[in-house]
Amino acid sequence: MKRHGADTVNSGSRSAAEEEPTTKKIKLDDAATLAGRPAELIGQDASDKMERRKVKKAIKSNAKALDLRDWILAVVLGNPAARWLNVKNPQNIKHFVVLNVLGIDREQLDLANTTADQNSAYPITVPSTSQALPSLHTLFSHACPSRAPGDQYKLHSVLHEFLQTPLLADEKMKQKKERAKRQKSTAFTNDPSMFLLSPLDMLSHSYRLPTYVELPKVVDDPQGAANGWMRAPPVSLPEGWVETPQVPLLDPRGNAAKQKIWAMDCEMVETTAGRELGRISIVDFGTSVVLFDQLVKPSNPVTSYLTAYSGLSEEILSGATLTLIDVQLRLTAPGMIDSSTILLGHSLENDLSALKLAHPKVADTAILFHHPRGPPSKPSLKWLAQKFLEKTIQTSESGHDSVEDATSCAELFSLKLQNGIQFGRFDQENESIFESMARKGLKSAYIGPGANTLGSKASTKVDCTGDGQVMDAVFINVSTHEFVFARLPSLADALGWSRQVPSQAPSVNETLEGLDVQLRKLYSSLPAYTALCVFTGHSDPRRMAELNKRKIEWDVLTRTKTPSEVPREEWWTTQDGRELENEAEHAKAGLVFFCITLPKVGK
Repeated sequence: MKRHGADTVNSGSRSAAEEEPTTKKIKLDDAATLAGRPAELIGQDASDKMERRKVKKAIKSNAKALDLRDWILAVVLGNPAARWLNVKNPQNIKHFVVLNVLGIDREQLDLANTTADQNSAYPITVPSTSQALPSLHTLFSHACPSRAPGDQYKLHSVLHEFLQTPLLADEKMKQKKERAKRQKSTAFTNDPSMFLLSPLDMLSHSYRLPTYVELPKVVDDPQGAANGWMRAPPVSLPEGWVETPQVPLLDPRGNAAKQKIWAMDCEMVETTAGRELGRISIVDFGTSVVLFDQLVKPSNPVTSYLTAYSGLSEEILSGATLTLIDVQLRLTAPGMIDSSTILLGHSLENDLSALKLAHPKVADTAILFHHPRGPPSKPSLKWLAQKFLEKTIQTSESGHDSVEDATSCAELFSLKLQNGIQFGRFDQENESIFESMARKGLKSAYIGPGANTLGSKASTKVDCTGDGQVMDAVFINVSTHEFVFARLPSLADALGWSRQVPSQAPSVNETLEGLDVQLRKLYSSLPAYTALCVFTGHSDPRRMAELNKRKIEWDVLTRTKTPSEVPREEWWTTQDGRELENEAEHAKAGLVFFCITLPKVGK
């Protein structure tokens, strides 16, 4: 943590705006440092220091994502103050910028050989010897150890924990009344159109709209400064894509055509060009008759059949004769899928993307039914089937069955029609951090990958990938928004942490150099009285993921075989289990950096 000017946090009769601008660096408060958590940004007066006994009692471990979130809400919204980090006169902070930079670790900052233990809660001095990101030493004096959520063997979503916040008591009561009112008005509707995603909802969940769909509200801001994701549908679809044919709502006699409702599920394989369609199944909602079930020959060489999930293998697909183009022609032929057809599915945007098919009417069980944690988390189809249909699916050793999955979606949709829109939704105890901001009349922005899902409740959403694009959007939005959250994915991509690394990704050194320049540029351009937070989230998860994959494979093998029937090199041992626990703990370790900007001297 480093503060370029202490006026924002010091007590006194004058506000920060009235103080003489300064760039003086203030040392960490002794009480906070000894307390063992990221040091408090407090003044040096003894009367303003927390009693060490109270701090030590309240703080016992590394900062979690929820601790960081609660501190931000305390500063920005005036929520109950977080005890691990204190800012005096928070009303003087005009803007808050949070950067999630996955990929920064202790080795890059020359912290690997420090005396501080990895699990220690003490702030760590950022050494000036770091060559990877020298800007971190310039901007921040200390790195605060953090810990990602997870269990004994796995890492859970840092972003979910950070971006979701518990509802306050009055808001819980308000939402409970609203749900009761909504339940009363829509409890017994059996109109399937009541459960369709709106065009804007489809866009926010990464569905591609046909060119003939008109949005009720279109915001087309080329700079992405205001809901940049809500754009008009493209004049033409990407190469290889088709759209379902548009048909009149009424026939020549003025009668509405019989509503077709079809459930769809696709299985994919991994090829040299990415995921491609391997099988498609369509089931009629009303009769449960299988209308279409075909294997599809991938256009590119297969690198993995993903058999445990797809149920496909080299032997099975060897008999496939239909190509993707053949399937598209059949599905859009007269009597098949047209603009009036309702398609059901679970996270159907993935299936339609594999089909390269744009369609306007979709009911998605991953959205109609809620995950117990609430949005943006989505429930699995397997869990929904077990909970609401009381049946077990996706348990075959040979993989998933697309007909079974499509049928399950149809059965879940039938329950929705019978029980109303609130069926399968839970009383939410949480809300998005962006909703909390909006309720206080503050503007927020989510910039980077996942803007349409994780950032769906932000005032401004800018979905982009490269660090340069992300930072450009931050520069544009920071002065007009009280809170800006941005994800910079390039370093993690360069390190190979991502599942799908861009084919022409820059090297690690090039990425670090670019990131260093971007951080300096951002800091120099931030308005006065801006709090800047950089957090990494977690460390390298790849070894943990490899071990978890081996453990799952072992569990599958031992369902049907004895250990003696399994090659010894495939065994899962006690030593492997201990290594997995250690790797999971290592992956949870992260770092957080803070600073607050004030006007430059003489300005």
